[in-house]
Amino acid sequence: MDGTKRAPSTVVERDDKNGIDERSFRFFCDVVAFADTIARDAKSTRIIEQLVGAAGSIGSNREEALGGSSRREFIRYNEISLRSANETVRWLRVCAARRLGTPEKCLALLDEARQLARILAQIVITSKRRAGMNLQGQGQGQGQGQGQGQGQGPGPGPEPEPEPEPDT
Repeated sequence: MDGTKRAPSTVVERDDKNGIDERSFRFFCDVVAFADTIARDAKSTRIIEQLVGAAGSIGSNREEALGGSSRREFIRYNEISLRSANETVRWLRVCAARRLGTPEKCLALLDEARQLARILAQIVITSKRRAGMNLQGQGQGQGQGQGQGQGQGPGPGPEPEPEPEPDT
């Protein structure tokens, strides 16, 4: 040993039931179950497909981020996951406005999607700061849905624990 110590790290494990990865998996399962409560017609079928696709993409891109070969790749896939969370919020808002599915379940999913988006935004911002990357232009919602009245973004909320980053 060379006499140096690694800094203690607070890392959330992939299978931590309260971690972003497990939450995004449960969220996806809940969205699929919610989609089953929606009466199908030509319009609602398209909305359901978009909603389920966006919700599934949150966790899929987190998996890609964790398997990334560089810090830049880790950040990029988390940005895509954030965009998917923001898109999911949009589709859930449509469901709420059109009264598709169970209203209580829709509102609960909307809240969880917004929380996931805030956590992902914080992961992206923190990772970029650690990498010394420029954060200019990274306002609320990470440029996604700005001016569209979505109202989500890295606002007040619980401070997420730092995520593991791949070595560069």
